[in-house]
Amino acid sequence: MTKTLSVSLPQSQIRAMERTARNENRTMSELVRELYRRYVSDEARREFGCALRDLRADAASAPAGEMSMRRIDEEIAAARRARKRRQAQ
Repeated sequence: MTKTLSVSLPQSQIRAMERTARNENRTMSELVRELYRRYVSDEARREFGCALRDLRADAASAPAGEMSMRRIDEEIAAARRARKRRQAQ
């Protein structure tokens, strides 16, 4: 099942996208779907990177051995819940 959307873009960007689609033997719809998949994938990687950076900062500030697996699991779960909330908005 699909739904048609209307998007406004500058003419220069539309021409560039049409060239890219033609060069890759794709439709504009396929190109836009691929762009969105990559955007979502990149966003997930950025969020994971931020969560990992925060965990490392916590671990660096805590004495060795105080960062339990339970604490790490809780942090990961919290990051996933935050991501789901943002996706739902």
